[in-house]
Amino acid sequence: MPIHGAKVTRLLFRVGRTGLPPCATPAGRSAAEGKDLLFAPEGPADVAQGGSPVRPIADRVILIGVVAVLLAFAPALRAADWPVWRGPKGDGVVTDAAVPTKWSATKNVVWKVEVPGTGHSSPVVSNGRVFLTSFDSSTNDRVLLCFDRTDGKLLWKKSVLSAAAGKMHKNNTPASSTPASDGTHVWVTFLDGAKIAVACYDFAGKQTWLKTFDGFDSRHGFCGTPVLFGDLLVVNGDSDGDAFLAALDKKTGETKWKTERPNRVRSFSVPLFVEVKGKPQMVLAGSKSVAAFEPTTGKQLWVADSTTDKFVATVAFTEGLIFATGTSPNSTLVAIDPTGTGNVTKSHTKWSDTKTAAYVPSPLAFGKHLFVMSDSGVATLLEAKSGKKLWSERLGSRLHHASPLLINGLIYCIADDGSTFVVKPGDEYELVAKNALGVECHATPAVSDGQLFVRSAAHLWCLGAKRP
Repeated sequence: MPIHGAKVTRLLFRVGRTGLPPCATPAGRSAAEGKDLLFAPEGPADVAQGGSPVRPIADRVILIGVVAVLLAFAPALRAADWPVWRGPKGDGVVTDAAVPTKWSATKNVVWKVEVPGTGHSSPVVSNGRVFLTSFDSSTNDRVLLCFDRTDGKLLWKKSVLSAAAGKMHKNNTPASSTPASDGTHVWVTFLDGAKIAVACYDFAGKQTWLKTFDGFDSRHGFCGTPVLFGDLLVVNGDSDGDAFLAALDKKTGETKWKTERPNRVRSFSVPLFVEVKGKPQMVLAGSKSVAAFEPTTGKQLWVADSTTDKFVATVAFTEGLIFATGTSPNSTLVAIDPTGTGNVTKSHTKWSDTKTAAYVPSPLAFGKHLFVMSDSGVATLLEAKSGKKLWSERLGSRLHHASPLLINGLIYCIADDGSTFVVKPGDEYELVAKNALGVECHATPAVSDGQLFVRSAAHLWCLGAKRP
C-alpha cells in the first residue's frame, strides 16, 4: 500500500465498484475493476460516482482498517499541507472550497514578501512552514528558504552548497527543483558541478545529511525534484551522463536502491505513484521512454518506447491509463495501459496524438477528462479514454511554463506574465476568471487551507482570505 509523504502524506487504497465512506476522495480510477481512492479524514468529501452500495459490514471493515493505519501515523497527517510538487497526490488535483477564483496584485492578497535570489522551483507548505529553493548569483549559493505560512516572515535561510551556475537552458535556473517535506524535515536537490547533491534539513534549519551522485551531464542544466514514498526519498537522475533513478532512506540518506537508465538522455520529469491491480507503481517519463517501477525495489515493471527523447512534464493517470507528453524533438501525447509487463510499446499503447502536446507544463487527468496546457498557451480538453478532443483554445498569454491545477473542479493555468486563467472543464470552453498579478511567474503554485502560494520572479505571494 503506497504511502506518499514521510509518515503519511497520503494513503492510497483500492476498492471495487462499491459505495464508499463519506470521507473517501477519488484519486483517479485504477487499471483493474476498482478505483484508487484518497482517504482524507480532514478534507472535504467527494464520493465516487457510478458504484453500487456494498454491505454495511464491508464498509466498516474498510473504514476500520484504514483508520487503524492512519492512527498509527497520525502525528504526520495534516490535510491542509501541500508537501510536495503538485500536492499530496502529486497530480495537481485538490478540493479546497475556500480557494479564491479572483484576485489581483492588490485584491485577496494575504501577504507578499521578497524572495532572496532567483529560481523556478515551486513552494511547498508543511506544518506551518513554506519552503522554497533559490540561487544567489552574488555568492553562487544554492539556498533553502523557510517562511512562516501565516505572515510570510523569512524564518531562516540556509546555504546548501556553493557552485557557479553551469550551462543550462534559457528557461532553467540553478534552483528549479521543488523541495519535499513530511512535516518535520525537508529535502532538496541541487547540482554541484557534475554531482547531484541531495540534502535533508530539520524545521530548525539544521542539516541532518547530504549525499552526492557523480556523473551528471546535461547542457540544459538540472531539475530533479525529489518525492517521498513512505520512508524513501526518490531522486530522478536522468542525464546524458551516468543516468539513474534512486531511492534513499529519508532519515539517513542511505541508498536503498539505484536503477540505471540505459538510454542516458537528459530529462526533468517527476515520478508519479499510482496503484494498478492493487499494487503501487512509480511511473516516470524520460530518457526516450515512459516506464513503471516498483517503488520499494526500483525494479522496472514495464516500459514504452517514445518517439521523443526528453521529457519535462510529469505523467498523469485516470480511467486506468497513464498519459505522457513531450515535444523534444518530436511532439507526442500518448495513453498507455499500465497493466502490462516488459516492453509494452505496441501491446499497451491505447492512443497517441502528435498535434496536442506540451513540453514543460504537466497534463491534468481527472474523471473522464485529460487537460493539456501547451507551452505556447493553447489549452486543450480531451476525453481521456479515447483521446477525442472536446475543445482547444488559445489563452490570452503566449507562454506557459507552470503546470495547471484542478481546484474545486476548475482548472487554474498561470502564465509566464503572471496571468491566471480559471477555466471550467466541459463540452465547451468556458473562462470563469482571468487574474493578473502583473509580474513574471514560472513556478507551479501551491494550495493550502484556502490559500494559493505563488512564486513570482522576485516575490512569494499568499492569495486568498486571511485565516482566523
